[in-house]
Amino acid sequence: METVVLIAPITALEFFLEDYLLKGEGPILTVFSLRSRTRASASIAVLQHYRIHGVRPKYKHKQPQQNHEAEKEEGGSSATEPDLYDLAVFGGKGVRLVRLITQLHGGEPVRLEAHGPLIELRDWILDLCWLTQDGRALLGVALAHNSVLLLDLHGGIPLARCGCLDGCLLYSALLLVDQSWNDSVLVGGTVFNQLVLWRPNRRAEEAEVVGEEGGDPERKAPVERRLLGHGGVIFSICYLRAKGWLASASDDRSVRVWGVGALGGPGPTCGDPDPACLMVLYGHQARVFSVHLSPGKVYSAGEDGCCLVWDWSRGGGGKVAQTLKGHRAGGIRALAVSQGREEDGIRARWVATGGADGGVRLWRVEETKEEEKEEVGMAATAALTDLKFSGRGTPKGVCVVEDGTANWARSKILACTDQGAVYQGCCAAAGQWDLLWQGDRAYQSYCVMEVLTVTVKGTTPRKAHLCAVGNLSGGIHVFDMSRPQCGLSLRGGDGKIHSLVWVEGHAPHAGYLLASGSHGLVHRWRVEARPDGDSGSVLIAEPRPPFALPPCAKRWLTSAVRLRKGPPGALWVCGDRRGSLLLFQESSRPRGGVGVDEEREDPEETNCCDEEGKEWSDGGGKKPAGQGDPPLQPLSCLFGVHGKQGVTSVCEHRDLLYSAGRDGCVRVFRVRPATAQWVLLGDRRPSAGEILEPDGGPQLEVLRVQRACKGMEWLERVLILAPPEHSTAEPLGDEEEEEEEEEEEEEGGGVEKEGWRHKQAAETKAEQELTGRGKKGWHDGRECRFVVAGFQAVNFVVWDPVRQERLLTVPCGGGHRSWILWPPCKSLWPGYGALVFIKHGAVVATQPPREASTSAGVVGKTGACGLREGVHGKGIGCVCRLGRVGGTGDGSQTTRGMGSDEGHWEVLVTGGEDTSLTVLAVQPSSGTVQVLSVITDHISNIRTLVAVMDPAGVRPGKHSLSALLVSAGGRAQMQCYRLLIGWDEKRREPYCQVIQVASHRLDEQWEKRRNRHKTVKADPETRYMSIAVVNSDTATAVVALACSDGAIRLFSISEVKGRFDLLWESFYHQRCVLCVAPCCLADAIGNRYRLLLSAATDGRIALWDFTPTSLLAGNLNSKSNTSARPGPCLTFPAHQSGVNSLAVWQERTEDGCLVTVASGGDDGQLTLSVVQVRYPEVQTDGGRVLSQEHHRNQQLLLSPADLTLLSQSRVSLAHSAPVTALSLLCPGVLVSTSPDQRVRLWRVCSTGLRPTGALYSHVADAAGLAAWGGERGPGEGDEGWVKADPGWREARELRARRRPVPRMPRLPPLRPITSLSFTRSFTFSFFELPVHQTASCRAERVRHVMLLLRQMQY
Repeated sequence: METVVLIAPITALEFFLEDYLLKGEGPILTVFSLRSRTRASASIAVLQHYRIHGVRPKYKHKQPQQNHEAEKEEGGSSATEPDLYDLAVFGGKGVRLVRLITQLHGGEPVRLEAHGPLIELRDWILDLCWLTQDGRALLGVALAHNSVLLLDLHGGIPLARCGCLDGCLLYSALLLVDQSWNDSVLVGGTVFNQLVLWRPNRRAEEAEVVGEEGGDPERKAPVERRLLGHGGVIFSICYLRAKGWLASASDDRSVRVWGVGALGGPGPTCGDPDPACLMVLYGHQARVFSVHLSPGKVYSAGEDGCCLVWDWSRGGGGKVAQTLKGHRAGGIRALAVSQGREEDGIRARWVATGGADGGVRLWRVEETKEEEKEEVGMAATAALTDLKFSGRGTPKGVCVVEDGTANWARSKILACTDQGAVYQGCCAAAGQWDLLWQGDRAYQSYCVMEVLTVTVKGTTPRKAHLCAVGNLSGGIHVFDMSRPQCGLSLRGGDGKIHSLVWVEGHAPHAGYLLASGSHGLVHRWRVEARPDGDSGSVLIAEPRPPFALPPCAKRWLTSAVRLRKGPPGALWVCGDRRGSLLLFQESSRPRGGVGVDEEREDPEETNCCDEEGKEWSDGGGKKPAGQGDPPLQPLSCLFGVHGKQGVTSVCEHRDLLYSAGRDGCVRVFRVRPATAQWVLLGDRRPSAGEILEPDGGPQLEVLRVQRACKGMEWLERVLILAPPEHSTAEPLGDEEEEEEEEEEEEEGGGVEKEGWRHKQAAETKAEQELTGRGKKGWHDGRECRFVVAGFQAVNFVVWDPVRQERLLTVPCGGGHRSWILWPPCKSLWPGYGALVFIKHGAVVATQPPREASTSAGVVGKTGACGLREGVHGKGIGCVCRLGRVGGTGDGSQTTRGMGSDEGHWEVLVTGGEDTSLTVLAVQPSSGTVQVLSVITDHISNIRTLVAVMDPAGVRPGKHSLSALLVSAGGRAQMQCYRLLIGWDEKRREPYCQVIQVASHRLDEQWEKRRNRHKTVKADPETRYMSIAVVNSDTATAVVALACSDGAIRLFSISEVKGRFDLLWESFYHQRCVLCVAPCCLADAIGNRYRLLLSAATDGRIALWDFTPTSLLAGNLNSKSNTSARPGPCLTFPAHQSGVNSLAVWQERTEDGCLVTVASGGDDGQLTLSVVQVRYPEVQTDGGRVLSQEHHRNQQLLLSPADLTLLSQSRVSLAHSAPVTALSLLCPGVLVSTSPDQRVRLWRVCSTGLRPTGALYSHVADAAGLAAWGGERGPGEGDEGWVKADPGWREARELRARRRPVPRMPRLPPLRPITSLSFTRSFTFSFFELPVHQTASCRAERVRHVMLLLRQMQY
């Protein structure tokens, strides 16, 4: 077996030459090239079963002269010689030399090669440094028992060793060497919360020189300095030689800076004789794991997931200057800061953080000179600036107008007052406000204002900013900001104008104005700016038929979006104050004569209005289009979907729509055309070639709901994020989109008229709906990354639901009715912004952060980018494989099996303790891991997953997978999703679309029951421990769940109805049920028998036979359900304690079949139980055999099968810890895992289970695994894949090759010495093996070891 992919906490980071970043993840060393935009990387496994805790690079390796001369003779150039660098990688008790090779030929940017064997010491290595002695490169090593070692890395021979008189254990150490080994100084953080400083070579005679490890342990050096003050253990130490300062990070959540003077140089003393504590920095909310010093800053990272940048320059006072956040729960485990490059007095540094979620983030931080002070917060609280409004009256509304360059200094701010005036101010100059427009009395005391930017056509196109203002009497005034005196006066009814909404048109020179008037009517105009002279413009408004909102108390519009659709007309999606989402459709040829969707180009034939908006004329006396037409009624309405507080925004991107409301939710939905809707007949699913019937027009369909963070209920806007930098696809421009739309309009009519019942058209429509793919470009219907802007308590917050972090926080005081986020985001959010709002009659704004551009490309306005996305910050409890997509071949390998294509992606779903589901794509050939989607609908941890694959979604050559995913966990909660996995041909990577199907909680369902006072209320603390699919043959899938309250429950899932139904439950076990497993059998004539196995904490396994019932058909009201047996048909003991996992397979016999049940328990043993199944006698009717189909038609039930326990065999010491997961790789081959960090393969033989292989796993607390079989490649043995879920922040994928089993290696000897290891909380734990064992204890231990060796066939 070999490791293919490892996702684990990042335990080591190190910058090298400002161009490379070294990362340690488990035993794997990875190097990232920061010079390329793709962040090219290379990896190598270095430390076997140790985790990498540090990397120490060495200077450039000299090339042999003969190599240069030989290349010159061949015509080469020495300038292209690869650069070689030596890296010392250490962790645990091992250290190894690795060579980094750069400037390679053939396009490969960097490569890593192991340059020596793994050297294992007897003590844990905390730090090491390179030094040169007699022309040899040596290593100084700091050990955990407060001692140092001089090591020859190439030969693995220790040259010198010295210990300290204070022989306590160290949590951290820093070894400083100036010029030679005799000048070295060790700084150690002890278990007694102290820092000790001592010199290993204080006197030459005190240092012992030996030829191997050993020597006289009595000759030790004393402690020269002792620094007191920390209240907890010390995790990290850093020294700044230029200042003589020492920094320490501790468990007490503090960082201390000490003045210790010069360390690691010649002299009679160890630094200053009286070192003092210069500064104590408190700012972290949890333990601090890492610290780094620079001349003007202190960088610290801790368990709270924050990297704090402290300003300790003159005037800084040790305050937090920046807060860098971006990792999910679990904290930051590694921190690295580069040396940086100085330009114009500003030194820009790279800051890299590695989290427990396995993610790596890169930041760009600028350090100014000491006399200057910089307070720029990344993802921190933004400072407020009063723009000093000086106009007449009190501002009531505010808008921001930009010039198109995204320049904050050039942007203008408009403010309308209660005196009916509109003022214009500058963002960069406070107090400069000019009167732009003054309205009459009708606009006083109340007015609403909105702004839209359009392009004026002409010889030199220019931007025109259109401003619309509405009043209490239904009047609307629209004007161009460049010519405010020339405007249009429109009428929006006789009552109050509740809201104004601008919608961009398809043409850049026009827009749509929507005004919500009285009686629930939304009046609409198409407003166009046309050139008038050299620099002027004239506005032309064309009325459109109004929209009619559903009857309710609050009938006004809050948001709208116009979709790019073809005939029979344009589609509009609107949100109202009642919280409803509405779909309207305009006809392509109204009775007025001119199509409402047509863009008119001739000014003489366009309906125009004068400044009073009363008289209309087009030169021919025709009635203007839209005037007098009846209101349009909604085609589809999701009434009150966002609650009674209303919809705040609706936007469209890539054919999907996103709505936000004051219910704290973002809803992702789409417009489903009539031709793509399936007409179900009863419970039968449509076949791939079935004709699809129209059912009344397009409809709105909610795909999923995304909640924001806790306490963030007032959501205002959904901001679409830009695609990743490595994307090769480019978005379509406006002109290209218009051309595509015109082509679709020309071609779409015939398809819709003639293709309703055409088989090929039906299949195409169904396929597009299933895969979520469009025709061209970006319009493929896939969900994009987005963030949410809204109000949380007294702050305005921009929240990232995927990374679970705040990108922007503004202390604005709470929700505001008038505010704007700069820049106005019409398509993609650039990742930065400033908030402008009105508070206490003042216009207040925040300053946006400046852009950080580097040689490696633009990092972004926030100066951050992700080298690798994190998965889960907390423990991963379960995993489920969906299948494989993509590949480098012809693209026909989208299956659940394993082919020979090495470019494929494995699609996995993981659930963790952080209440989130993560859809991952793993490429085994390159080790690349990509996060496709993150789902955060659970309120507690997720313990189990199961997927029901849709055969219609697995189509060769179409690159798509369709699966019904069910997740369950704490608080008795279940969620069901439809996952659509597609393949992007341009970017050569998969993508995922999530559709929410149903949700269920036991306590909520109990509240809805009738006569609930007669039933027992479900315990809200009930947890679902395991889930299994019992039947998926019908339209309603049936799943079985093991519950912590001692029950086994059967639920049916109806995707059409979108709900769970409880079919049956039993409390037979009377204790926590840990796992369930299904078993489907078939007799000789095709009758199917459904069995279910359950196991609980008492170590017993129960078999249930559901064949005599109709429960598994999902029929809740069937009378035959009452005939279900009250108890299991067979129970037997298997373990002394709880049974954690089950694996079941069957083998046919002459009179029935044999069901083999493999189980793993808390007692560390594997049990193999064989159950004999005898089918009932075949029923006949006049010589005709009655099949199961006949019983179903006659509403009869099959007789139950006869079950008998035939035999049992056990492996008592299969693992040295509880067996937490067991899976069937193929019939007769099992794989098991345990917290003992072993993954073992077992083969079933005549005598029981025989081990065939084992692999050390870096998953410290394995909670489960998923395994699947593979195909046999040419020249290879059988192949299988294993995915192990970690219970602690790690995931691992293994590849197992079943070949002739070699003789297992000898186990390492057990030594009664002090051991040191990492616990789940990332702290060292120490324990002493008892030396006073009695003879009987030692004999018992030897007996167990010999038994283990015999079982392993040693």
